[in-house]
Amino acid sequence: MDKSNFTKWLNANTTLSSYSIGRYAGAIDTLSIELGSYGITETSLYNINNIAVIDSIIKDAKFQEKNNKGNRMYSAALNHFKSYIKYADDQEFKSELIKEKVEFEGYLEQVKTETVKSDITDRAQEKPKHKKINMQKVWERNPKYAGEAVVAANYLCEVDSEHKYFVSKFNHQNYVEAHHLIPMKYQDQFNYSLDVHANIVSICLVCHKKLHYGLFKDKRHILEMLFNSRVERLENSGIFVSMDELYSFYMN
Repeated sequence: MDKSNFTKWLNANTTLSSYSIGRYAGAIDTLSIELGSYGITETSLYNINNIAVIDSIIKDAKFQEKNNKGNRMYSAALNHFKSYIKYADDQEFKSELIKEKVEFEGYLEQVKTETVKSDITDRAQEKPKHKKINMQKVWERNPKYAGEAVVAANYLCEVDSEHKYFVSKFNHQNYVEAHHLIPMKYQDQFNYSLDVHANIVSICLVCHKKLHYGLFKDKRHILEMLFNSRVERLENSGIFVSMDELYSFYMN
């Protein structure tokens, strides 16, 4: 994400005048300089993709005072910026999802069905490599781990084993998808890799789409169930997260 793409997005997705677009982009620049006063260590808002951080700025007393003096221009700019973050995340997610799906399906054609839970050892691993897309880190994923997690779950949905929709043409098993319970985009917040068996769950396509696109109230029970089933394994892998923290990753 950067200023140029933000202004292009405003121009394409709002009815704002060129003057207003310039003011809002300028407001983001100004707030970026002042992030330290809001207790944020980042040097630019364009490096932040967590909407909860933006909300914390809006709720800050210093910001509210500044915003009122500026006729609420800064809050308007941040609300547009939040929509831009969602757009950028969605575009990045779609691109990575396509790539990950192709790699995952390719591995399913090769993976041996003899893979069982006893073959998997939960341990802390170093963070994976990453690349930058639109100033955001995109972390590498190992399709082998995803395939093994699905096989270890016996090709069943870990939310409800009765969720069976069709047989996959790749392996002639019940079709399920691999999902990182703690999304990979939050890797920077953890000391060890999130791309490990303990953090990869096997779920049906409906539960998977619900976690990505559904309302939080409809995701909550799924997240609670998966968290309780994986929390010990996550800790064995050096990943420590609370239920509330996990919820926050899915509230955007």
